[in-house]
Amino acid sequence: MARNLQHDMLPRADAEDLARQRYVLALKTHLGRRLRPGNAVIWERAVKPAFERVHGHAPTERGDIADAMYAHPGYQSWSALNRVAQELMWESVGEAVFRESDRMSAEYRRLHDSRPAGGSLDLDEDFEVPKAIRRINIHLQPGGYARDESPDDVIAGAFYEAGGALYSMGQSIGTRESKAQIVQRYLAERYPDFKPGRVLDMACSAGASSVPYALAWPEAEVHAIDVGAGMLRYAHARAEALGARVHFHQRDVASTGFEAGSFDLIVSHNAMHEMSQVTQAAMMRECFRLLAPGGVCVHQDVPLRYEELDEFMRFERGWDLKNNNEPFWEAYATNDPAQMLRDAGFPEAEIHVGYLDQSDGSMKWFIAAARKPG
Repeated sequence: MARNLQHDMLPRADAEDLARQRYVLALKTHLGRRLRPGNAVIWERAVKPAFERVHGHAPTERGDIADAMYAHPGYQSWSALNRVAQELMWESVGEAVFRESDRMSAEYRRLHDSRPAGGSLDLDEDFEVPKAIRRINIHLQPGGYARDESPDDVIAGAFYEAGGALYSMGQSIGTRESKAQIVQRYLAERYPDFKPGRVLDMACSAGASSVPYALAWPEAEVHAIDVGAGMLRYAHARAEALGARVHFHQRDVASTGFEAGSFDLIVSHNAMHEMSQVTQAAMMRECFRLLAPGGVCVHQDVPLRYEELDEFMRFERGWDLKNNNEPFWEAYATNDPAQMLRDAGFPEAEIHVGYLDQSDGSMKWFIAAARKPG
């Protein structure tokens, strides 16, 4: 399968771990696919009419909607269970992560020293992780994305991959096509003669989206950056275990330090919603600086666009901001990536903002893409 590849860096779950994970998967699927649509029913049939009886009009401000919904026992129950399910998800994978931590660290060291795929890892001991990443356990991930407790620590990456696989299954996202493969399909359709010589994956996390580029274009030089050392160690070892030659660096998307005009393709996957609008805009400017003439950038993310939603659905889809440690959820949902790309220097005719369907129809992804004039 394209997603959830098996390799030696994964924490090995035993029968008890798997039983817990199956329970969490069933719970998250039930809450997300079956019960969550009922929130709109609670709103229309109970909360909204009650508000109108008291105030003489329907609530129009999101704050009023939130106050009224969180006072209703039905929504309270769903919200509490959804939070508990997220916490249980991390607990269900955490048993194996911590039990296997010594083995995974040893495997990281072996793969780092031998480098069977020919990749590399460049960590900066003076690098300052952005405060929002350092101080917040995003998605409730234990220790957060920047967890780094020893020179061989890979726990952040192990948590991210194992928890992310369970989370995506709970969202019923298809497994036969990775996010990187969706972008590759988009590139093949839009630019059929495009073949990059140098690729950069921005905010690569555990490297799951970096590897498919190295495997699809083995002659290309693939680089990937992130801010967390533990995340990057895991990503590096994971890529080596899968035979993918990727060069990982601890750098910031807003100021990468790479030479201007040195990449043909720049991508990011599910990264914009983890950034402030200031950082998103800076990333677009850095893309324009880094791309060679004729180069392309493609930023893929979740389909959360507030301009397409009414005020109630903006409240409902904003649950993660309040309850799941997603500080930039709304900053992403209200951004204007097309304007950011224009401000960065990309001409209007070379900008494409829209959606890409998962090949199995399980969902669609948002993209913001542009080509630098050549």
